Order: sequence, then C-alpha cells, then structure tokens
Amino acid sequence: MKKAKVYTVTSVKGGTGKTTFTLNLAVAMRLNKKRVLVIDLDAAAGDIAARLDLTYEKNLYNCYEDIRNHTFDQVENYIYPYKDGIDILPAPKDPRYANKIESSFLPYLLSKVSLKYDAVLLDTNHFLSALNLLAFDYSDKILYVINNDCMNLKGMRTMSAIFEDMQSDKMLIVLNESTRKATGEYSVGDMRNIMKREIDYRIPQSFYRKNFDKYTRYGKILLMDKKVRNNCKKAFKVYQAIASELCKEV
Repeated sequence: MKKAKVYTVTSVKGGTGKTTFTLNLAVAMRLNKKRVLVIDLDAAAGDIAARLDLTYEKNLYNCYEDIRNHTFDQVENYIYPYKDGIDILPAPKDPRYANKIESSFLPYLLSKVSLKYDAVLLDTNHFLSALNLLAFDYSDKILYVINNDCMNLKGMRTMSAIFEDMQSDKMLIVLNESTRKATGEYSVGDMRNIMKREIDYRIPQSFYRKNFDKYTRYGKILLMDKKVRNNCKKAFKVYQAIASELCKEV
C-alpha cells in the first residue's frame, strides 16, 4: 500500500504568501485527482481554518493531548472536510497552546494519516523550532516560498548552505511574485548569485488579486474558481507543474 507523500511549506520570514501558496497547491493536487490533507502546523498563528471559514471543535493541540495521554481514538476526529478530496487539520484557536505542543507527536500523527491520503501538506511558520525541524525530517520535499527582497534572499542563502552541508536534495524554492504589484528589487540573475542557488518555480505577478479578501471572506481558495484559472493561466500552469512534480511518485 502506498503511503502519503509529505511536503512542508515554509519560509525564511513572514508575509511571503506561504499559506496562500499551500492552499492553492492543495487545489492543484486535487485537480490532479489526489486526496490531500493540509495540516496547519503553525500552532501560534495558523489561520487556515479561518481563511476557509471552517467550523471546528478539535484541533492540532487536542490531537497532541490525546496522543500524549493515550486517549487518541481515530485521526478523523481532528480532521475537517473542506471540499471533496481536500481535508484540514486546524491549528489551535488559542496561541497560548503553541508552546505546550511537543514535536514528538508528529511522527505518530503522520503514521495515522499516511494510508488515508496521497499527499500531506504541512503549513509551518518561518521559525526553526523543534516541531518544524522534525517536520523537515519527515518530509519528502520542503518548499521555501520567498519574495524578491534582501531579507528573503539573505535568509535563503543561509538555508541553501545548510541544505548543501547536509547533502539534502529536499529543498525547492518558489519565488512568489504575486503578493504585491512591485516587480521586486533584484533580477533573477542577482537573486541566483545572492542565494547561491537556482529558483525552482515562479508564481507570476499576474496571480495578484486586488479582491483577495473577497475569497477569504467566503472561505474560497483562488484556484477553485474556474474564472481565476482561466484568467491566470500562467500561474495555474506553474501550480500544475509543482503538483505534477510532487505527485509523480504518489
């Protein structure tokens, strides 16, 4: 039996559009006929459930507590359906629970979902916490979502060096040019020279939406809208390419 592939989506600083990328990637995978689980691993500030207008009771912290106390029954008790084929395990509503979650529960959780899905997306924050580092260890690929600015590029230069020292080929870099109208501070060649690494994918500026809040208000993901897919064909093709690469062994 095939086990789910695990992909961590992260960044080197906040505000890169990482969570928006995660949700649209989930849609691209679903359009590729894959069953997808999104786990909001940002226990302090995760907002995936709020973005999708999900009503839920149990969350990541409840799952951790039940595993720790040996009262864990079935993983479905903590997972909520968003749309057919895309499910969500929400982050805690109260950020004070974040520091109470120990990273050691993550392998057990992943083992419980591995046979129920084709792909598991872990949406993390940008901190190198014990939980995030363990997520890296259990991931098949780690996608860094970056913007075109000095702090992102300096941070990625450091992370690229670390991955190179570890002789790890898990890293993919996604340049998100759709978070603002500006084209960015550096050329692609400059970015490559600063990071000492190639950019794997680029989400084009044309994916930028002035009315993005409208989608959040109604709990929608951009790529679930056929009009968006038709109007943003270049961006949609990039998401399709990423999903195809990640899912080719699923």
